[in-house]
Amino acid sequence: MTAAPPAHDNNGEQQQHALVKRAEDEREEIFKRYELGLDPNNVVDSWENPTFEIYHITDKYGFMHDSRLPSSRDSQEVQRTKIELERDKKWVKMLNHWPPPLDKLHKRVYKGIPDRMRWPAWKQLLNVQQSMDNNVGVYMRMLQLAKQNATETRQIDADVNRQFRDNLAYRERYSVKQCSLFNVLNAYSIYNSELGYCQGMACVAGVLLLYMQEEEAFWALNSLITDRKYGMHGLFIEGFPKLTRFIEHHDRILSKIMRKLHKHFIKHNVDALLYAIKWFFVVFVERVPFSLSLRVWDTFLLDGDRVILAMAVTILYLHKDELLRLKDMDGIIEYLQVKLHKNFGYNDDDAIQALERVMKKLKDLKLDVPPPAKSNEFPTRQLGVFIEADREKKTGRRRDYTDTEKQVLTDVISRQEQNAIEVQSTVSYETSECATGDAYSMKTYQSMTSLATSPAISSYSLYSNGFVITGPEDNRSQSVNNLNYPWHQMQHLQSVDSLPNGRGKRHSYSSDSDSRNRLDLDRALEALQCQQLQLQHENHQTVSSSLPAHSVRIIVQNGKGDDRHEKIITKVGNDYNNDKNVDDDDNDDDDALSVENTRL
Repeated sequence: MTAAPPAHDNNGEQQQHALVKRAEDEREEIFKRYELGLDPNNVVDSWENPTFEIYHITDKYGFMHDSRLPSSRDSQEVQRTKIELERDKKWVKMLNHWPPPLDKLHKRVYKGIPDRMRWPAWKQLLNVQQSMDNNVGVYMRMLQLAKQNATETRQIDADVNRQFRDNLAYRERYSVKQCSLFNVLNAYSIYNSELGYCQGMACVAGVLLLYMQEEEAFWALNSLITDRKYGMHGLFIEGFPKLTRFIEHHDRILSKIMRKLHKHFIKHNVDALLYAIKWFFVVFVERVPFSLSLRVWDTFLLDGDRVILAMAVTILYLHKDELLRLKDMDGIIEYLQVKLHKNFGYNDDDAIQALERVMKKLKDLKLDVPPPAKSNEFPTRQLGVFIEADREKKTGRRRDYTDTEKQVLTDVISRQEQNAIEVQSTVSYETSECATGDAYSMKTYQSMTSLATSPAISSYSLYSNGFVITGPEDNRSQSVNNLNYPWHQMQHLQSVDSLPNGRGKRHSYSSDSDSRNRLDLDRALEALQCQQLQLQHENHQTVSSSLPAHSVRIIVQNGKGDDRHEKIITKVGNDYNNDKNVDDDDNDDDDALSVENTRL
């Protein structure tokens, strides 16, 4: 005889079925409310419809404001309207002869797509019509599957209810645009089952629906997520790999071209994650004035995700003076997240012109593109294939953190710890234990450190970027991780035994690089001391005439020969002092971008 299953197993199974049934009923009820829309019979709680005064306070984009707008337009606005009408005609002609020459398209996009032309222009830039023609009936099929199987419906409903509620299109609960946004997000959670739904997607789809119809917005959203030019899949997927990659590259840019501001942020524990998440997730919507965010979207749709990195740098550069005056983390974050949204301080044309110059400068410095994306930033499952969710997702039960999510938390903690180390490293060496140490050891260490952390050098490890230490007249070179043979024709200067600090001493120093640079520099200096590698005297006639007696030149050079940095050390008795920098990359020149603009 077969034993009967335990009673507690039956109870557990019944409970699971009850939870699934409750989730299905809840999903059905939510979909019914959106299908009714603005029908008077639809039940809407009083708190769900905010009360706004509509007349006189609504701008051209449909957003309402706390105070009344001017009753008449000033001369500048009248002139802008005339210019936009002329641009309308040019865009109509260009759209009828698509695709236009790239230089013409670039010039006109950066001048600003006229608001009336954004619908057809964005559709062309995102290849929306082509996607619709190649996938006839797919959207409606995904929407029907979502009504029966979507597991993200409750969260999507909550996000739709708070998205752009100060805009006329989304103001009323279950309005046409709210229903469209709800349908697009649910359908896409089925179409891209690997991604499902992430909260930032509501804002992106909401912007698209301000200018597109429902199915058009669905395929536009798909282009932004799956097209490698935009790659938003990596921003929204579990673990946020693209966000991590962009944050790291953003820090790398700041450490090289805005070092003073970078140190200021480190000093006050302002991590880029605190202010840049919404910059990268939704392309600056709700962080700068909406008119400017649309201009950034125009350029983003044309040139791809490198615009996001450049715009982040542009914002910090334009407002660096104000940011440097703020002396606490809360003030800095409030300025970047709240105040700039209310008053950016520059008109849209000036901001986009600055963005264009920053993009050019970053390209010249080879910083405009971050390191290559990994495979987990792009879809691996076939799109449009329905995969039934497991019971845990169906019931909406909260699950434990996955290994990927735990790694994100670990990375955040590591970044905070690294910032704490950076703050400590800014302490002057005179106040450290090295203040009474040997001047040669200290000065040489600082010289090598400042060279290796020069802004022209990547924040990756020296070895991985091919940096070597070389003598000026020697054709051979040594990697900092491979200091195993002496240079020929070198004069003995000082032995390890004469260094009072000893071979294993560490020193406090100022650095903008990461810990990997420090490890490589430590190994390099230990090798230099342990093997008694000697610093070769400069024998060039043109150089020796300008150098003091008993001077040596340290050269740190890129293995490819692209970058060359030199430091002069003068021997005074038994000590060596820094005379000058031949390549003065260590001063805090925050005007490295050379962005000129007019302050309003």
